[in-house]
Amino acid sequence: MEQLDVKLPVRDIFARKIFDCRGNPTVETEALAGENIVGRVSVPSGLISAGLAAAETAVKSPEKMSGLADWVIENINTHIAQELIGKNVFDQEEIDSTMIRLDGTEDKSALGAAALFSVSAAAASAAAAALGLPLYRYLGGVQAKGIPMPAVSVIKGGKAGAHGPDVRGIMVVPSGRDTFCGQISACIEIARMFRQIADVRGISVSEEPDGGYITELLDIREALRLLRAAVEQAGFRWGRDVSVALDAAASRMYDPLGKCYRFTEEGQLKGREICRNTREMIAYYEGLAEEFPISSIEDALDQDDWEGWVELTERMGSRIQLVGGALFDGNLKRLEKGIRLGAANAVSVRTGQTGTLTGMSDILKAAREAGYGVLFADQEGETADTLQADLAVAYGASKIRFGAPGYAENTEKYNRLLRIGERIGKTDECGAEMY
Repeated sequence: MEQLDVKLPVRDIFARKIFDCRGNPTVETEALAGENIVGRVSVPSGLISAGLAAAETAVKSPEKMSGLADWVIENINTHIAQELIGKNVFDQEEIDSTMIRLDGTEDKSALGAAALFSVSAAAASAAAAALGLPLYRYLGGVQAKGIPMPAVSVIKGGKAGAHGPDVRGIMVVPSGRDTFCGQISACIEIARMFRQIADVRGISVSEEPDGGYITELLDIREALRLLRAAVEQAGFRWGRDVSVALDAAASRMYDPLGKCYRFTEEGQLKGREICRNTREMIAYYEGLAEEFPISSIEDALDQDDWEGWVELTERMGSRIQLVGGALFDGNLKRLEKGIRLGAANAVSVRTGQTGTLTGMSDILKAAREAGYGVLFADQEGETADTLQADLAVAYGASKIRFGAPGYAENTEKYNRLLRIGERIGKTDECGAEMY
């Protein structure tokens, strides 16, 4: 975003404690500019808990989210506010660089990434409000003209529940629908059909708090076959109207001592230990992609397995989106290393992961220039704030992953994208096509 040749001073910065979708404390920040301009942003509690190690010396009970939220709020209301009052709200780079200097650490651990990002986004929201612009237009300008494709979680695995496939999540990508409304409607239909089929077949299914189903199916292939049945019985063509995206979260499975990836659930099913090395992991993904219409895999390997990522990208990158989430971790230097090596071909960004909006813009600019795809993902402990929807449009995300519709914190974001789509002419009204 280009700096505007106008000035409006920041009058105050204020943070308060609110509650996320699970009832855990998180932070909401307001930036006041001029006489009556307010920008308000809330951040997921997962962003606050990510700063646990950094907060250990600052709170008496760092294991409690309330203590962490208090720590972030204190940093905003004292240290950050003092430095930003009087700054030009339209000078986003100056606001962000001031906070980065004040924090003084590479990982934003002195003040917390949650503190920096919530203030950064609140200031941008105030600036947009002062100009009478929606946030996506203020940040993205005339280039903000596309609505990203949703990848909606249907099956949760890994540590989401007591059972399920070893990958963290299995999502549907409704590429066969032209409008965003049609895409979300398709995902809702498929998820409902999945539950119905599971019930008919006597397969135990429960809902995960943030959306998606936890099943007793430990084999990923069984889970994908059940998903195929749901897609087809909902009236869609498997592999044409709907493809599959996996969130492998492989770093959770990686055993640094054995130098392999432990498949605990699959091992339980087969009655033996299963620990795949890097080459076996790549062959595992290739086998899945041959059998099922997999269009995207996020965090397929450990975040420090650079050689493995390069080989994976060489072998599968021409036909599948290979997303680096933990691999790049919102860090520009790690992304630049990945680009240089040829590791992955897309980047996943979560709220606040980059510390500031300027940091996010820098990372996404580097990704686009290298031809990498951009995916915006949710955090644990979301709120009903629709910031991520505006950011996804502003920064040209190709995909979004905000969780299953039907949960307020997710539905609000999807509804925001519907409204944005109407304004930029990229979606039809939700009418007869809904169901």
